[in-house]
Amino acid sequence: MEKKHEGNYKTNMFFVAAVAVICTMLWGTAFPAIKIGYEIFRIDSGDIPTKLIFAGARFFLAGIIVIALGLLTEKNKRTMLLKKKDILPVAVLGFFQTFCQYILLYIGIVHITGTKSSILTSVSAFGSVLLSAVFWKSDRLNLQKLLGCMIGIAGIIVMNFDGGGLLGFTLIGDGLVILSNLSGAIGNIVSKKISENRKPAQISGWQLTIGGAALILIGIIFGGKLNFYNTECAAILIYLAAMAGIAFMLWTMLLFYNPVSKVAVFNLLIPVFGTMWSSIFLSENIFTFNNLLSLILVCSGIFLVNSSSLQHKKVIKN
Repeated sequence: MEKKHEGNYKTNMFFVAAVAVICTMLWGTAFPAIKIGYEIFRIDSGDIPTKLIFAGARFFLAGIIVIALGLLTEKNKRTMLLKKKDILPVAVLGFFQTFCQYILLYIGIVHITGTKSSILTSVSAFGSVLLSAVFWKSDRLNLQKLLGCMIGIAGIIVMNFDGGGLLGFTLIGDGLVILSNLSGAIGNIVSKKISENRKPAQISGWQLTIGGAALILIGIIFGGKLNFYNTECAAILIYLAAMAGIAFMLWTMLLFYNPVSKVAVFNLLIPVFGTMWSSIFLSENIFTFNNLLSLILVCSGIFLVNSSSLQHKKVIKN
């Protein structure tokens, strides 16, 4: 598939980097926005069922937004419909990339520190690079990609290192967060696999809608209830939905045109942007030595992985 898209501007390294940074920057805003949302909706820290409804409502609305945008922009409106043959693959994607990833995350993060959660987020980028090498020979693993991932993960650790809180392992905490991020990595692979002959807006829109609906259903079954107290509730939910919808649509488009490892490694930027946005909203100093060193390491890791893909493409051409 990569060869078929050669020469397309959407495979250009600078275009990929720009769009991927926009996606991760948008996802990074979710860290403070979700916390603000919990306060506005008055959701207790231990109320997992209501948190699942909140997440489900966000993704379900995001899917509706993406489908609506697709219907407005696509000349052939039928490409946005979910045909019979599309139901299973899109549902599988929704299961891994939305439902499974977030139900595991929301349960797991209650039992670990924010530091650990941020560090373990890098598992998604690393897992995508490893899995991509298994499914596509053209995206094979090499020392440079491994080194790039390790340097990027080191950057996440540096950003969060405060001299403690990194030791110990719990299955319900660390284990579930790791599985959550592996589910996200599998979602990247599934998204790439099913993207041929399907529109990115169709895939991302319907998987968000299906995954979001499943999260809402599970939350309701276990006794969750989301109350809208004021217009701020609607405003924060609409923002989170629009942000998620746009980011997932752009991300799916990048995966359609590019090797998974080239795109997924940018996931390492999510904790960096999360820290940056959280610090800004909390009026804290983000220009610390740890944060700046972390950014340098993460960007270096991303560059190594992408330059490795570029070199491999040149070798194939020659």
